[in-house]
Amino acid sequence: MTTMPERIAPGVYRVDAIGLKNAINVLLLENDDGLTLVDTGVAGSVERIKNAIASLGSGPQDLKRIFVTHQHDDHTGGLKGLLEWAPEAEVGSTAHEADVISGRRGLDPPSNAFFRRMVRNTKPPGAPVGKVLREGDSVSGFRLISTPGHTLGHTSLLRDSDGLLFTADAFGCLPRRIRVGVRKALCTDPQLARHSAVKLLAQDFTTVVMAHGPVLQTDARAKLQRTVERCRY
Repeated sequence: MTTMPERIAPGVYRVDAIGLKNAINVLLLENDDGLTLVDTGVAGSVERIKNAIASLGSGPQDLKRIFVTHQHDDHTGGLKGLLEWAPEAEVGSTAHEADVISGRRGLDPPSNAFFRRMVRNTKPPGAPVGKVLREGDSVSGFRLISTPGHTLGHTSLLRDSDGLLFTADAFGCLPRRIRVGVRKALCTDPQLARHSAVKLLAQDFTTVVMAHGPVLQTDARAKLQRTVERCRY
């Protein structure tokens, strides 16, 4: 079944990485030389992402870059499968996340003891990261913003030309209410996550895409502002 990407803005498509709409969002960015994928969903997302790329008239040779916002398996789960399909794609992330994704260090532990026990045997994907990026670097026309807290090397992306913000998990709606860091229990450092959320509010944006939840195209800033004001960590 073809997975039809949703066009959010010129050159930017949102893809449902699993069968539930807006449950896990990844982005496809069109570049002059091909495509950049932002995050890879879970292991079962590979076929959906491949189909989305095909629906844009592209194939494995057109997937030039994969940028991973952070280490959690709903963002890295499809990475190894996609690299088998498109082995020439360059993988990028921040230095801390690269160490985790490549398997040089373990996953950042969640702040919640129950979730720490749940993930204690979870292994990183063990995929090499070829390009290490830092705050201010460009990812296919988007500016990288360091937003640690959900994980220690977590990043968000902002296209300054039209104010399109991809928060990744700095904000998230799972299942119905927008929260800082998606859920406090999932954040490695909840207070740092709140600090990063405040940092994003200082940016100039108009449209917000979260990794979990609907696209915010109306009153996006006000909605995120209220989320931060409600936050108690």
